[in-house]
Amino acid sequence: MNAVYLVGGGCGAGSLTLRGAQLIGQCDCLVYDSLIDGGILSLVKPSCKKIFAGKRAGRHGMKQEEICALLVECGKKYALTVRLKGGDSFVFGRGGEEMLALKKAGIFAESVPGVTSAVAAAELAGIPVTHRGVSGGVHIVTAHAAEGETDFSALAKEKGTLVFLMGKASAEKIQVQLIGGGMSGDTPVALISDAGSLRQREKRGRLSDLASLAEELPAPLVIVAGEVCAMDVRARKGGGKVVVTGTEGHAERLAGCLRTNGFGTAVCPYLRIVPRDFDGALQNISGFSWLVFTSVNGVEVFFERVKETEIDLRVFGDKKFAAIGSATARALRGYGFAADLVPKEYTSEALAAALKETGVSKEKIALLRSVQGSAVLSEVGTQIGIYDTETDEEMLLCAKDALCGADAITFSSAGGARVFLERCVLPDGILVAAIGEETARAVREFGIEPIVSERATADDLAEAVRAAKERKGCRE
Repeated sequence: MNAVYLVGGGCGAGSLTLRGAQLIGQCDCLVYDSLIDGGILSLVKPSCKKIFAGKRAGRHGMKQEEICALLVECGKKYALTVRLKGGDSFVFGRGGEEMLALKKAGIFAESVPGVTSAVAAAELAGIPVTHRGVSGGVHIVTAHAAEGETDFSALAKEKGTLVFLMGKASAEKIQVQLIGGGMSGDTPVALISDAGSLRQREKRGRLSDLASLAEELPAPLVIVAGEVCAMDVRARKGGGKVVVTGTEGHAERLAGCLRTNGFGTAVCPYLRIVPRDFDGALQNISGFSWLVFTSVNGVEVFFERVKETEIDLRVFGDKKFAAIGSATARALRGYGFAADLVPKEYTSEALAAALKETGVSKEKIALLRSVQGSAVLSEVGTQIGIYDTETDEEMLLCAKDALCGADAITFSSAGGARVFLERCVLPDGILVAAIGEETARAVREFGIEPIVSERATADDLAEAVRAAKERKGCRE
């Protein structure tokens, strides 16, 4: 039976629910809105049909009735369709209309709640919308409404916190009517733009300054009014914001390391791993003495294919394994194999030198790696391209967009750095971090001197960004 799920995308990728992520990863068709974090779109499987159906203030998009008709069409065509909406589908998201349209068409539909920006935007700015002794309630209003639909002056008498969604265009009206309704012009206010994204910006002030403050920030804008806006409960401000690029697996590992160091992250994995046909090499694996892996991706692609083809793992009993670094060695251990060789320096040059010292001929060493592998290793081993990398153009655009307001950007491979820097201009003053010397050389081709991690691991790269940001802060 075909099904359509309305999934609330939350306020940024970090607030997507587990259930929502599972459905997005399984769906055959994704119909998505504006204001969706780019990292969420990377969760879909390669075969998924992605359809943009966004609407945004000041920009023309699909009409609501057209979106409802589209969902009915997709619900009939695909086994699993996800309608991805920002925040929560039922908080000024018109999700109810879409559910009723699907119900009328006889299509099974279910809603998965999301984290609404009505609460999350204030919270991300360090403001609790309710707080004992300060605010005992919260009133949520859409400021983006038809003329005369909302009487803001009536809200001036509400006790507690007022939250106005999509408030930029109505900021002056909100200010005038709240004060006209009896609210003090000295009431604290907070404005949060692009909440939950790398571009998040905040302004605080008094109600009497609301209109002028709104002019300084771009839409989408959440406006909060009330005594809680004088509070900031954040324990620390964080180290800044970092755009994390690379493949999905590496980008997520690095983002986790950066977050523990107090950084906000925009995860933009624009490199997609595409396994190649290497079944012929698998059948002839007995002819090799050493199996060499240069990345976690290589380990996973190789052993997943071994599993799919039901190869008995005992055929590897007489093999020796080499890994370029600790992360790759850990991935090998996950499949039950210990690396016999890990060079002290996590570089192709160091691995090539170590393999040369074994005295084993080139024909007996299998280089199980990317099609675009380093030429240095090809001098000591036999190249077997088990996977390729493709550029996800949509995710590349997300990474480019995420540069606005970023303090740093990371590159995890030479190829990934070249793909990005050939198409995107970096903002002045942004820190550029490269995972190892090979990636750093690619960055330098564009006249940029990067921060280079001591070793090619996510932990070391995160530490390099932290140390560089600290040094830059001291100079400033």
